[in-house]
Amino acid sequence: MSLLRTYIDLSQGILYIESPRCKGRLQITLNSSPCNDKREQISWHGQIYQVHGYNKEVDTWFSTAIGRPCTLLRHMSSSHCVSSCERDGIGTCRESRSRLNFPNEAQFLLISEESVSDLNNRLNSNAGKDVRRTSIQISPMRFRPNLVISGGRPYAEDEWRNIKIGNKYFRSLGGCNRCQMINFVIDAEQVQKTNEPLATLASYRRVKGRILFGVLLRYESEAGEGKTDDLWLQVGESIIPE
Repeated sequence: MSLLRTYIDLSQGILYIESPRCKGRLQITLNSSPCNDKREQISWHGQIYQVHGYNKEVDTWFSTAIGRPCTLLRHMSSSHCVSSCERDGIGTCRESRSRLNFPNEAQFLLISEESVSDLNNRLNSNAGKDVRRTSIQISPMRFRPNLVISGGRPYAEDEWRNIKIGNKYFRSLGGCNRCQMINFVIDAEQVQKTNEPLATLASYRRVKGRILFGVLLRYESEAGEGKTDDLWLQVGESIIPE
């Protein structure tokens, strides 16, 4: 999965997917229903979802790209609930009534460039203390965020309860618990595993057994909201935390 590359053409409503294992790139239309109109039920993270499948060509492409039999399923929305809220320092919070599709924790993951910069400074400082370690530079995309922001102080996002981006409102659900996945590096279409940045994060970002970096967000739609033509976020929009 880590070798897949995606691009969305918003003007045409098409998702393009590329893989080094496939000769051509796959095109999936986002604004229409899947080719397969048959509905199915699946269970995912303890929830039941109504899903649509795609045609055999799409499933074959993903099976080739990933190297094992795959089926692409599409689900438009749900009312999956995860409820638990604790705030302590960096804190974690999981709020009920979140509308989710297939993610198991939240709709959005936000990463701050300033927080990543602070992490890189710590990584390079540790490398300077040990001649056997080489200096590395971590990109925000290593953490697979939906939203990348800049302009604040490092880890200011930990303290936010609510956030306004443009004219859209979001609620913070707390820090994102990191795992070994952030230690995997793609180099020349090969996946390599290292000890960083998780080892360094564990030295100063551990809270109640969790290593937190970035924050999870939930979109706060207004009561009775029915409009769907203004649900886009734009690059460069202002951010107002609360």
